[in-house]
Amino acid sequence: MRLFASEGRGRRGRLSGPGWTWMFVLGASALSTACSDDDAAGGGSYVASATQTTEPPGTTTDVNPTTSSTDAPTTTTTATTDTPTDATATTDEPPPALVVDCGMLPKGAQGAEYQHQPTASGGVPKYAWSASGLPDGLAINPNSGEISGVPTTPGEYTVELTVTDLEDNVAMASCPALTVGDMLKVDYDALAADGPCVAAGGDKSILDYITGGDGSPITCATPGGTGDGKVPAGLGVDAQSCAITGTIGESRYGNWAWIVAAEQSGVKVYAPYCAKQTQQAPKAYAIVGNHSGQMNNALVPMLVDFDPDQPLRFDGDADPRFEVKKGTCGDSCFFGFLYRVSMSPFGTGECKSDKDGCFGLCPLVADGNEPDGDKAIQCSLLPLMGTPKIGFAHEMWAKGDVPAEEFKTRPFVVQWSIDYCLSNAATDCQGKDAILANGDNSSFEFPVIFRPQ
Repeated sequence: MRLFASEGRGRRGRLSGPGWTWMFVLGASALSTACSDDDAAGGGSYVASATQTTEPPGTTTDVNPTTSSTDAPTTTTTATTDTPTDATATTDEPPPALVVDCGMLPKGAQGAEYQHQPTASGGVPKYAWSASGLPDGLAINPNSGEISGVPTTPGEYTVELTVTDLEDNVAMASCPALTVGDMLKVDYDALAADGPCVAAGGDKSILDYITGGDGSPITCATPGGTGDGKVPAGLGVDAQSCAITGTIGESRYGNWAWIVAAEQSGVKVYAPYCAKQTQQAPKAYAIVGNHSGQMNNALVPMLVDFDPDQPLRFDGDADPRFEVKKGTCGDSCFFGFLYRVSMSPFGTGECKSDKDGCFGLCPLVADGNEPDGDKAIQCSLLPLMGTPKIGFAHEMWAKGDVPAEEFKTRPFVVQWSIDYCLSNAATDCQGKDAILANGDNSSFEFPVIFRPQ
């Protein structure tokens, strides 16, 4: 880790950890601060008989053996045949008629895994199956008759099944209508109307915003991968109800957001969840935030639409904007901050080689002289004019390459975790350890939820 201090210019440092990026910045009243970043078979029977005889089975022979004794009686032994006495007469009755039963074809959905097993009886097994009228994406197994696949087009389908037995007997059945519903989706507009995320303490879950699907049970989970944000300590999501469980156990001030995945018949859909901690440390600085055209909404996650076919850009443009105020910092006010950013599709591509990096807190302004057309400039001390200074203001920005295919149709979260320091002594806010030691436990959590247009 590199620590920097300067009276007239801002410096930056970088400390990386798994899944997060630490940044620290030192500033002053005349400080020009540039922010930095990093990326974050069968059976049968056998019957045998044994007959002690000197003649072939099926004949009778009288044997009169004579012994050497004159008193020995003459005996006669008769051999019996092997013909069973319990033989059952067989008949030439025909087999039962061949019958096909479609069963109740379950509802399917576009893009969802489908499986159904019709039955056949009678005739002379084995059976050969065929079907007509199946929706695109479904097929019948010619040996077992199982219908399976992934239907591609919603609608009502009339299906006929044909079974041929071993002696070429044929049976047919016209099945009840097979319904293929719309693809499982989340109504993001309806969700946004209630808030940018499914919030802890509310009475709703992702299930309240799902449309389409095949009607089978839905289960929920928190993926915890790139772009999935952070589930705060003490909270979880019930797998069946998809509702938030527990009580938040985080001490850091602000809001957390994370992604919940709901799955039905192999299809997954995603929605952002969130929870907030409204209590600050006793001496923590006042943090006021404005974003999305609203005032004083720092504890509300920000929602941003993005073009999934373009490089990712979140340039702030003073929205969001946060003011961090200590009360009195002094005529000479020095500030420092650390920030971590959760793993997401941001932080990829050309920004890695740009001098401003992929993330920042100080303003990003247009600059045609820069390869990417913009540059980071200094954060502003507060008040903008006059003394004494009481704090500073910052924004948030991020850059990234065109998102991977996974993120072109689903929302993701970028979670910012910030620690602040304000002092009239420069060394108090110089470097990570100093900022954490002298910042009066002033911390802030702020998620930005991105969703494809």
